[in-house]
Amino acid sequence: MVRSILIVDDDENLLETMGEYFEAVGFNCFTANNGEYALRLLSTNNIGLAIIDVRMPGMSGLKVLKAIKSVKFDFPVILMTGFELSKRDISNLPFPADAYVTKPFSFDYLNRLIEALTRNKK
Repeated sequence: MVRSILIVDDDENLLETMGEYFEAVGFNCFTANNGEYALRLLSTNNIGLAIIDVRMPGMSGLKVLKAIKSVKFDFPVILMTGFELSKRDISNLPFPADAYVTKPFSFDYLNRLIEALTRNKK
């Protein structure tokens, strides 16, 4: 199972809280408060999964998703948003994420989702 994850969100408080939680449950956590920095972290570290906020200033989470999936389609990405995503919204994405969560969410739920998505990955 993957033990290194990247969390991307422009909300510094959420980023810190999520990082602390996932470190406490045994993940090596990388955090980025913008899309450009997230892509730099992905290119220079052995990260197995990304959790990315959809709406961020500058490079949106959808653009980060597209950049990741255009290079490595099988890289697991979870999109998180404070807004409901309809099935139509999801089906119109050029590169689908592996999962979607709506804020607020349970960290335990997110942890189980990560485990399910990465069960067979090293």
